[in-house]
Amino acid sequence: MILIVTVVLFIVVGALLASVAVISDGTLSRNQFIKLIVVFSIFLIFAIIVALRIAQNVIKEINSMNEFMQRQLDAIDSASKAKSQFLANMSHEVRTPINAILGMNEMIIRESADEQIVEYATNVKQAGKALLAQVNSVLDYSKLEEGKMEIIQVEYDLATMINGFVTAVTTRAKSKGLRMDVNIDTNLPTTLFGDDVRLGQVINNLLTNAVKYTEVGVITLNIWEESRADGAIDIGVSVQDTGIGIKPEDMEKLSASFTRIEEERNRNIEGTGLGIPIVIEILKLMGSDLKVESVYGQGSIFSFVVRQGIINDEPLGDYRKRVKRSYMRRNKYTYPSMPKANIIVVDDYEMNLVVAKNLMKVYDFIPDLAESGPEALTRIQEKHYDIIFMDHMMPDMDGVETLELLKKRHMIDESTAVIALTANAIAGAKDFYISKGFNDYLTKPIDAEALEQVLTKYVPAEKIVKKSISDIKNNKSLTTDDEERKALIKIFISTIQETARNLDSLLEAEDIKNYTIKVHGLKSTARLIGEMSISSKAEALEKAGNENDWDYIKSHHKELIREYLSLENSYKEVKETKKTLEPGELKDAIYSIIEMASVCDYTSTEMVLDSLDEYAMPENVESEMKHVRELLQKLDYEGVVESAKKMLNNGGN
Repeated sequence: MILIVTVVLFIVVGALLASVAVISDGTLSRNQFIKLIVVFSIFLIFAIIVALRIAQNVIKEINSMNEFMQRQLDAIDSASKAKSQFLANMSHEVRTPINAILGMNEMIIRESADEQIVEYATNVKQAGKALLAQVNSVLDYSKLEEGKMEIIQVEYDLATMINGFVTAVTTRAKSKGLRMDVNIDTNLPTTLFGDDVRLGQVINNLLTNAVKYTEVGVITLNIWEESRADGAIDIGVSVQDTGIGIKPEDMEKLSASFTRIEEERNRNIEGTGLGIPIVIEILKLMGSDLKVESVYGQGSIFSFVVRQGIINDEPLGDYRKRVKRSYMRRNKYTYPSMPKANIIVVDDYEMNLVVAKNLMKVYDFIPDLAESGPEALTRIQEKHYDIIFMDHMMPDMDGVETLELLKKRHMIDESTAVIALTANAIAGAKDFYISKGFNDYLTKPIDAEALEQVLTKYVPAEKIVKKSISDIKNNKSLTTDDEERKALIKIFISTIQETARNLDSLLEAEDIKNYTIKVHGLKSTARLIGEMSISSKAEALEKAGNENDWDYIKSHHKELIREYLSLENSYKEVKETKKTLEPGELKDAIYSIIEMASVCDYTSTEMVLDSLDEYAMPENVESEMKHVRELLQKLDYEGVVESAKKMLNNGGN
């Protein structure tokens, strides 16, 4: 800018001098000419100063504009991060009860001997996973925005995957009076290699969308083979509906997130508007793209072609029959048994340790438990572990710091896998933990299937044996959900006084780091036993701790502690309010159980057992009654009668 102005001024000055020279026709004296040059030089210097001042102002304006733009970009970035964090936290909170449902359902699948029950439970499992996938779509959108979405390729059974999303969507379609047609190429391979979770999510989203926007007619799913070569297959997928269709001018809106086409017309249709944008982005990651054909008012066809590896090229046949046969063969199935596995779980909350221990008992080993980083160091120094499950947020020495010491002191090598445990499944979490030296990570609450995948991946192959599912059906060591909850409540209540004292001390010492960690743990454990009010208050204090907001903590701490301490008495009062059962009354009840069970009267027998729940009884009697209820639930009436008579012979006590 300055250079241009200067050059222009020189040209102007030069032109003026030339003009003077021409006009004077050489009549100017030397002194006059020098004076003229001086005058023009002064003018030139003045012009340059003006030009510099103008340029300086321009540069200042440019810098000011740059600063403004940077502030805007920082604000946009902060807003984006805040939104991603919010979406991740919300998704985390909703996933918790779904994971609990899937966990309980998994125990039904593992322990039931009834083929029909197993089939029902398997359908519940598939539908639950589909629901979880929908909830996770919010988190997935956050991951896609951050560029953190991963395509994880594994070996998978095609029939099982298809059955999963078909089962989930068919029920929904039937509830609207829609017909669901499924056409699967019978020559497709039975076992493929790819990301079945993401592929299933894409198809499920397309099917769900079709059902949402169709009021009358048919939803048609077609899956066929396009071509195959070099151990891979191109699979074509299309979802056709007879719904409202899409106007040509609305086609470009399909990829817009949180946007739904014809909002006013479709205001009664639920959804976030994330389904198709997520489908488009996931297909891009899988090397494919979404094609859309639509006639407004008549319906739409969404299709794509995706490449998958071939593991077993045996023809699929009828996928429904193949899945059905898998139910019939269930007792021949195997699960990983690891009696020689050496595992340790490190977590500062005893309740989390109890949950982890019960989940791992199924695999024929009991993990070692440590409640702190220092305790973990001591145990790991004494024993070699195949896997260390390490909680991240622990007081004094967190999981990252503990791992750093383990490596610094050469206490572990490549034969030990360290898995991070975290309650926050935010975008980039895996990258963060890998960067800190962890081998992998699991979210809390721990999902049974995810746990099994980690165990089979990192426990040495020679320590894993296959065991028939039928071998564990009568395993009484598996803790029932009711038993587990009682045990968790007992632990929770027993630690109330100590935890409250610790929180008070940390507040008084203004140790915000450990205070935040402690209320984070209280938030999780309170949620485990259903004390959502405590959990909510602890979560608010945790957030304040992360934001260094001492004012909020100081003004709300006592409210949390007061309600927290009151739980101790409330649980005691429940126990104390039970009626006292006289020995004679107990005998009458046992006689009634024998009488009703002898004629196979399930309802009446159950009513007697339910009525006994209102009375306080010795622990041994409660245990016997629980056993009687278990026998009744198995329809073992002879066992009920025999156990009841045994109680009578013991004097009814």
